[in-house]
Amino acid sequence: MAETTRLERDLVSAAFSLLTLFGGIGNILVIFVIVRSRRLRTRLNLFIVNIAVSDLIFTALYGPVSAVSAAQSGGLRDHAICVVTGIVGLLSCYESVLSAVLIAVSRCVRITRSHRYDVLFSRKRCVLLVSVSWLVAFLLTSPLLAGFGKPGFNPILLTCDYDIVESFGYIVSIILPVAILCNVIIIISYILIYRKVKASTTRVRGNSNRANENKIPPMVLSQIKNMAVIYIAFNICVTPEVLMDIITYETGDSLRVLNFVTRVIFTCNSCVNPIIYTAGNKEFRKELRSLWECVFQGIQKQEQNRVEKFNMNTLSLEQGTGQRFASRNSNVEETPL
Repeated sequence: MAETTRLERDLVSAAFSLLTLFGGIGNILVIFVIVRSRRLRTRLNLFIVNIAVSDLIFTALYGPVSAVSAAQSGGLRDHAICVVTGIVGLLSCYESVLSAVLIAVSRCVRITRSHRYDVLFSRKRCVLLVSVSWLVAFLLTSPLLAGFGKPGFNPILLTCDYDIVESFGYIVSIILPVAILCNVIIIISYILIYRKVKASTTRVRGNSNRANENKIPPMVLSQIKNMAVIYIAFNICVTPEVLMDIITYETGDSLRVLNFVTRVIFTCNSCVNPIIYTAGNKEFRKELRSLWECVFQGIQKQEQNRVEKFNMNTLSLEQGTGQRFASRNSNVEETPL
């Protein structure tokens, strides 16, 4: 196990604690707002909720457990919770990638084969696709359960995910090919979308009389841009971590600080998705604003009721005191000399 200073352990613990807090709050808000609003219960948002659920699982389990493990100098290295955290964390990461694939393919079909979209991505099929994606994620994680790799304690970062050196075969033979394949599918999907949008724009400019027929709805274009930004952010966060795992196999713990930086960036992916989704979705912002207004109105109403109750109690007390005082005076006046 790598020798670490108290400052390094405190930084790792603090970083994962903060990421857990922000990631948990952000993803819970995404799930709650979409489920609460009938207008946001779309097929696309089903995939968004699925990503939020997988990110929430990751931040709720991986962050706290790894923070405790780092704070205790790897005190959870022999605990079963460390192994469970490593497996579940990787499972949720696979699910996030597969959800990104489903989003890209569904948007591609929506733009390039719009007449087939309602058939291929009906509500029931979307639910089925999400279920199948979780099954695939489990199958991709199952080799770790069979002993191919070593999930659990990370001796370099003192966290609970997997031993990079002992799991190098799993990283190269499964994680890396899956990441490459998913990226190829997503990139091809967005290239096809770009070509279709460009061709549609050209037709609209060349035939103004049929502009409405050829034009792609602005809301759909906005959704595609938003999903593309989420995909780019995902790669920015994840790619350095995958490359660092490969480098670590050769360098060991000599680049521990760089390992820590890439792991924090990787974990940030679970926090940035809610921010991107909020910034890029006007309807979501409206519903979120409505939610905050309801919360604040509820707080104000409770405060108003509390003040009214206090005033009523004060008034009753004053009236009772006045009546007792008046009664006492009348008794004094009626007493004979």
